[in-house]
Amino acid sequence: MREAAKHSPLWWDSGYADPNVSCMGGPSPEMFEIAPALRAKSVVVELGCGDGRNALYLAHFDHQVIATDISEAAISKLNRLAGELGVVITSGVARVEDFQPPTYLVVFIAHSVLHFTERTVWKPLVATLIDRTRPGEFHCFTNTLDRPDHPIPKEALAAGHKNSFSRGELEALYTEAGWELLRSDHYIKWDSHPGIPIHSHCIEKVVVRKPIGSEDLPRMRAEPIKVAGMIPVKQFDMLKFGTPRDAIVEMLGSPPASHGVKTVRRTVGGNNKVAIADGYVREDVIYGDHGLQFVNGTLTGKYRYFTPPKRLLIRNK
Repeated sequence: MREAAKHSPLWWDSGYADPNVSCMGGPSPEMFEIAPALRAKSVVVELGCGDGRNALYLAHFDHQVIATDISEAAISKLNRLAGELGVVITSGVARVEDFQPPTYLVVFIAHSVLHFTERTVWKPLVATLIDRTRPGEFHCFTNTLDRPDHPIPKEALAAGHKNSFSRGELEALYTEAGWELLRSDHYIKWDSHPGIPIHSHCIEKVVVRKPIGSEDLPRMRAEPIKVAGMIPVKQFDMLKFGTPRDAIVEMLGSPPASHGVKTVRRTVGGNNKVAIADGYVREDVIYGDHGLQFVNGTLTGKYRYFTPPKRLLIRNK
């Protein structure tokens, strides 16, 4: 499988084919944030699930998780990791174009996948999902956008990135449908994955919730994290992945703000290295319009924000 992955046009297959690494890191922070607001045994659908960082995390809570990916290596690895973690996942190899949504669902996740489809594919799919989602539940998206100073990475273009999203399109669709907009974040992120060098993406992250109505579900609020200051460009560019947090703080001073999530349970990509780790601590420290991502105390990502970073919180009654 590793030899086949080496020649695959899908750059991520080299990471998925290696059983000893996490290709995409640990669960995304919004998974931690929305988890307390979900119904018991929710139907969770994730397209482009990769090796399972989000799907496997939510499966720990006994939700009914359906996960698909175009990569056979990813689904094979996901199934193996699910067995090691003792959770149940319904999985399959499938293109987005061929995906048939269930009759109803609670959570829909599409991280860095829909931009590999044309508008004629993802817009009707989103419309169907809007209709089939129960009140009070969530859709979570991450898409990479094209910018003159941060174009789509060449490995993404080679894998079929369609550049089919414009900033604000998803927000407009959900606003028109009457959903609550919790996130519409816009930023540049620098990160790395097995098999490719450090690269940058222009990213839009959107988290929306269907109106709750009269049901007794936890309400949520989005809290912007606004702080003054910035990191000088030359200094920001020189910060090396793998640097301990203490060394960064000694260099830059204490961050004006930070936001973190953590779990002590066994987790895919818990340390951004091995496939499964015992626990995961992620902290985003914020210096004005720059952010630094630490996983278990080590620098693993860098950000330049165009919109203030946010955290989602359960709203007090």
